Amino acid sequence: MKIKLVKLNNISNYEQWLQQTVSSLDLSSGLSTNLLNLLHERDALGSVQISEHVIMPHIVTHEITESIVIVSQLSKPVSYFTSNGINTAIYIFSCPDDSSIILLVNCLVDEKIISSLQDPTLSSKELEKLFNLSVGEKDAF
Repeated sequence: MKIKLVKLNNISNYEQWLQQTVSSLDLSSGLSTNLLNLLHERDALGSVQISEHVIMPHIVTHEITESIVIVSQLSKPVSYFTSNGINTAIYIFSCPDDSSIILLVNCLVDEKIISSLQDPTLSSKELEKLFNLSVGEKDAF
């Protein structure tokens, strides 16, 4: 599994956030379009908000060879469904039956982890360490 931290400025709405996040994966345009469509389909099922300022858009697809988790922080919050203050997203692009994703998601029930993911000073190294320590399995990531 790949874990990536993306900090974005000048994002004015949720749709733009989705597009920038998928774009950050550096995939073919066809695969990027498919992933974006899958995220829209997931949103149509209902909100993915997991905390006051945090959402977790997630999809499972055979189209990728390795699961990817992107923690994305915005400089200014955007609206999502009925919330106007979303500034952090945990995007999960999962391969089917990836047990490391299950471990990662299980650690997100800890409010300290959620709070740490919203810290604007969070670095990529700290993010990786946070998830490694949270699941207790260094080799899982």
